[in-house]
Amino acid sequence: MSLIKKQKIDKVEFVGDWKTIQVRHLIEIKEDDVVISESYHRSSYEINIGIAGLPVELRPYATGVWTDEFIAEWNVYNTEMQAKQKEIDSQN
Repeated sequence: MSLIKKQKIDKVEFVGDWKTIQVRHLIEIKEDDVVISESYHRSSYEINIGIAGLPVELRPYATGVWTDEFIAEWNVYNTEMQAKQKEIDSQN
């Protein structure tokens, strides 16, 4: 009898205006090559971590969506939101 636990990417999707990557991992436990248990684990990654901050297996997905132009747009948006927040904080 041998037990093997295996995790693999089951689903990758981009959601929201800033294309957050959502990943679903399938976790299988097999006994003698027969699946005896399955479960899922989810994780997400936002654009602010950059492609280099992603796990290696997700980088090919991100490079097609998180282009240099898209990242530049996000940087402008983020800078504007930080300035607005500072203005709100200074009024309080």
